[in-house]
Amino acid sequence: MGQPVTFKVFRFDPGRDHEPYWAYYTVEVEPGDVVLAALMKIREEQDGSLAFRASCRSGICGSDGMIINGRSRLACKTQVSDLLRQGSVITLEPLRNFPYVKDLVVDQAQFWEHFRAVDPWVQPDPAEPEPVEERRMILAPEAFDELSKASDCIFCGVCYSECPIVAQDHGYLGPQALIKAFRFEVDPRDAATAARAPVVGGQQGVWRCRQTFNCTAACPKGIPVTRGILELRRKMVRFRLGGGRRRIPAAARGADTEGK
Repeated sequence: MGQPVTFKVFRFDPGRDHEPYWAYYTVEVEPGDVVLAALMKIREEQDGSLAFRASCRSGICGSDGMIINGRSRLACKTQVSDLLRQGSVITLEPLRNFPYVKDLVVDQAQFWEHFRAVDPWVQPDPAEPEPVEERRMILAPEAFDELSKASDCIFCGVCYSECPIVAQDHGYLGPQALIKAFRFEVDPRDAATAARAPVVGGQQGVWRCRQTFNCTAACPKGIPVTRGILELRRKMVRFRLGGGRRRIPAAARGADTEGK
């Protein structure tokens, strides 16, 4: 049996509106419905002009990040029933720290620019005689766990929205870019520390993080973002102290035979 639920939604169309305003919609919500389902019902049944992003509806694509009752979250993973414990009206706003495009849609151009700045791909050592895809790697379990978890990032922008440093300084790379840099820095196939260090270890990189842990608390994939940034900071220090040479721990080096 459904129940009527009221949504207070941020609206702003820069091509038409002089300033943002709030619109109220009441829709019938079924048990188990998530916020995204309610938004789609609003757009289909009441207001086709309402703009928001969505794609997979399964918490994989990261498209539908928004502020829900004051917190940055994924609309497709947030149960309406959980929100009703906080009050009878559910408030929806666009993510913080991004320029507005329309309604709940934000401009992510700078977000992606920061991501690309950390060279987020495996760059093997060109001096290695054997192609990286043919090399055997032994990766310590703890290193694999770090790499695997950091790889879960879906670029939803939730951590970026919750970061107080990004709010003050849009030049800061942000947690999403730094956790991706960390993902490749712990990958034993990669040898691009020297290429990344000027950006990742620079003024707008790891040293701007103030360890508020907002990003970790907000991450819908449970990634320990702050811990990754702190480890990346240590890696940058070791890199500098090592005279600018990348050092891969023995447990993560390639081996001719397994366990050797």
